[in-house]
Amino acid sequence: MKTFLKKEDILKIAELEASLFKERAWTLELLESELENPQNLVIAVEDDFSEIIGYIITKVILDEAEVLRFGVKKERQGQGIGRGLLRVTLDMLKRKGVKKVFLEVSADNIKAQRLYESFDFKKVGERRGYYSPDKPAFIMCKTLEEGELC
Repeated sequence: MKTFLKKEDILKIAELEASLFKERAWTLELLESELENPQNLVIAVEDDFSEIIGYIITKVILDEAEVLRFGVKKERQGQGIGRGLLRVTLDMLKRKGVKKVFLEVSADNIKAQRLYESFDFKKVGERRGYYSPDKPAFIMCKTLEEGELC
């Protein structure tokens, strides 16, 4: 896993982003902006051929964080890569003093919801029409510190 990315890594993430999210993909410029932001935690996973096969971008603001983007190459999904990325990210956020982590997930993305629920994320809200007029997103939250509530 990498946390220090080079220019070519950002290009690889942009390609993976486009293949995963199609018309909802972030532009290269937006990715560059977010990846260069010192408040953000960015982790990428490479295969044996230095191809990026997964990434997660998390914005940290004070003692809260939000998962902005999270993707694993389609043909590598189901191999534990996303689970590993999320585990490492949550560990790093906890060490940084983050108490709560938020994310949005499409209401029809059951696979992702199950992954987040396996890490004790809870549904705390809904954004109607977030992905399209008929496709809402669930807001999910996880506490990293005992005694905190979402």
